[in-house]
Amino acid sequence: MTRFHDPRAAALAQQIDQINVTGWEGACDLALQQHVAKSELSPVETVLRFDMFQKRAQDTAEKRQAIWAEQVSQGISGIEWYTVEYGGMALVLPRLCEELMLVPGDKEILMNSKSVALDFLAHWNHFQFAIRNSQLIIPQA
Repeated sequence: MTRFHDPRAAALAQQIDQINVTGWEGACDLALQQHVAKSELSPVETVLRFDMFQKRAQDTAEKRQAIWAEQVSQGISGIEWYTVEYGGMALVLPRLCEELMLVPGDKEILMNSKSVALDFLAHWNHFQFAIRNSQLIIPQA
């Protein structure tokens, strides 16, 4: 399960997802790509299609940049918290949401959780070692 450090971040991440979907669905038209790959379009049509793709990619990038600027100006954290469970131990750790940016304070949150994550990893490694050792069969003399 994940939850955002700042509840406002969920709406921004959703906006970025929507921009990505609408921005690329027209640009990634497989049928059109086949026409280009098979040289079924004239050179002029091919250049026009490429220009349209490039414009759509630029518009998509500009929309994302606008949302990121809003996020940073409002100080909305890009951190989301997720739960890791293993070997009878559960741990809640932070990570940067893929759709968002770091804002002041986010790096400190990530750095402060480093020791907790390393302790969990040490516990997990110890747990794995114990399981492997319990499965060893020692021949009787």
